Amino acid sequence: MSATRVLIAEDNELVALTLEEQLSNLGYAVVGVAHSGSEAVRLCTQLNPDIVIMDMQMPEMTGDAAAQQIAKQHPTPVIMLTAYSDTEHIRKAELSGALAYLIKPVNPEELPPTIDVAIARFREMQRLREQVGELQETIEARKIIERAKGILMQRRNIGGEEAYELMRQWARERQRKVKDIAQAIVDAESLLS
Repeated sequence: MSATRVLIAEDNELVALTLEEQLSNLGYAVVGVAHSGSEAVRLCTQLNPDIVIMDMQMPEMTGDAAAQQIAKQHPTPVIMLTAYSDTEHIRKAELSGALAYLIKPVNPEELPPTIDVAIARFREMQRLREQVGELQETIEARKIIERAKGILMQRRNIGGEEAYELMRQWARERQRKVKDIAQAIVDAESLLS
């Protein structure tokens, strides 16, 4: 198994070097160091890290704003890094989509479990997003099929089951999905109306 690829986003050179050394000693592959939020967004897209460890206070673009951009442009798990543990900073990290929060100076023993949990949560969230997308597609297909069934029932004076079986038969004959046949029926009906 290859080492987890980490992008560090930290404007303080000493903190960045210390974190890079800690991560390397723990077996992580540091693929890059960004010194601003905008650079973190750019490097995340270019380097495709497994995770980003990002300071909240950075020039050009704050860490929380950069985390939001990363989530939109190149979804990657983010761990927020800050010297503050107050409610306001924690809330900002939550709203940015960060999956974990570390306080500076970072205890190297906290890195592996924090990274592992953040990556696991990210994967679970991605899996859930995919499931939601699939369910939405299924619901939309079901709506189209029901509309087409209604059209066939009215035009052919048949029952719902028979209308559905007719669409299935047409789908088999044309080697298409029932949803595609249903959409064609709905489209044809709207043209004829």
